Amino acid sequence: IDFENGDVAALFRRILVPTLLGTLSMSVMTAIDGMIVGHGVGAVGVAAVNIVVPIYLMMSGLALMIGGGCSVVASIHLAQRKLKTARVNIAQALIAASLIASMLCIVVLAMPEHVAVMLGASPTLLPHVLDYTIWLMPGFVFEIFGIIGLFIIRLDGAPRYAMWCNIIPALLNAILDWLFVFPLDMGVKGAGVATAISMVIGGIMSMVYLLM
Repeated sequence: IDFENGDVAALFRRILVPTLLGTLSMSVMTAIDGMIVGHGVGAVGVAAVNIVVPIYLMMSGLALMIGGGCSVVASIHLAQRKLKTARVNIAQALIAASLIASMLCIVVLAMPEHVAVMLGASPTLLPHVLDYTIWLMPGFVFEIFGIIGLFIIRLDGAPRYAMWCNIIPALLNAILDWLFVFPLDMGVKGAGVATAISMVIGGIMSMVYLLM
């Protein structure tokens, strides 16, 4: 996509449609994920997953904040033909976000019971919350890479690839959720593993594009 010479309305359409489809796929698959856990584990499983939602929101909010700011600053430098400076901005954003996410993951994994209780887990829910959280947390570093990478990939003129970085992990998450929860009977732990794997795949897809 030629941001400099292209028609603004055409550029808007070319970026909006893939972005909308990618975001919609994530929303749909999140709903399917909840249904699978609800049918496979029951109300306890859904409650355990929802207790961990604040951690997910905090991580994704961090990535959205840094990714949004980074893309604005990098786009200004790209418009000024300062490619090296834009690359430095992107590298700084990825490193800073990954360090913060890693520290948060270490804190949660170091004292998962305290974090679970602080988030509102009851004695009945605590084992399920721990099963889900311990397996989910390592995937958040890759989730950070994935979200920030989407901003940069769109900025680089490849919104369709960014769309697939949303759709493929979302589909994989739904398939693995079904596999781990039903045939393998792993319960909430299976849902956590499935979500972590989908996060890793999304992060790797984004990083492959950025590195290449």
